[in-house]
Amino acid sequence: MQLGVKYRFLHETNGWPQIAFYPAVTLPTGNAARGLGSGRAWFQLPLWVQKSWGPWTTYGGGGAALNSAADRRDYGFAGWLLQRDFGEHLTLGGELFAQGRDEDNDQGFIALNFGGSYKLTEHFSLLASAGHSVAGENHMLWYFALGWTW
Repeated sequence: MQLGVKYRFLHETNGWPQIAFYPAVTLPTGNAARGLGSGRAWFQLPLWVQKSWGPWTTYGGGGAALNSAADRRDYGFAGWLLQRDFGEHLTLGGELFAQGRDEDNDQGFIALNFGGSYKLTEHFSLLASAGHSVAGENHMLWYFALGWTW
């Protein structure tokens, strides 16, 4: 389970993007002995930049992940996304994402992902993404979640 708080300290204008700090913690909810997670909480400390025009939005940034679990390591990450709103409920887009080595025997990767969100209510959305690495270690990535915002 991931919990985060986004703090936007520069608001978007016609000439400037919005900039936010978005610290998050991933809490251990699986059994690490069965290969379901690392068994310890770990943290992400990114800085994000976003600019919108009409139905289009682009954003990205990067930061550091801090993971002190056994056989894990701290690493850097960065990504950039372009997405488009299709009405009030549906948003689709694509992302290029890079991550450094998160284990000693890993080599990191660059991936191309596509996905979107469907707004169910004012505060709840379904989120999905899938993609594959295009460089570095071979990874198939996917994500499906229920998002809650307030």
